[in-house]
Amino acid sequence: REIGCIVRSLGCFPNEAEVQELLSKIEVEEPGGFIHLEKFLPVMTEVLLDRRFLPIPEDVILHAFEALDENKCGYITKEDLVKHMTEE
Repeated sequence: REIGCIVRSLGCFPNEAEVQELLSKIEVEEPGGFIHLEKFLPVMTEVLLDRRFLPIPEDVILHAFEALDENKCGYITKEDLVKHMTEE
């Protein structure tokens, strides 16, 4: 269940489909979804060496927030963020 959090804590940012793809490469044999470290390490080493799942570039995130900053005041209010995330 926590594999996505573990991978993200290592500086990789896969979406949920990519997390499921990683899980398919790791042979999960334990009941309860536990993964043995020796099965996880080779897959994660390959991911890290290939520099897969890099974070979204800062300029892309900034552009997204600028699009939400309708008043061009340099910030988004909590209310506006909630509105955008729940209504739009």
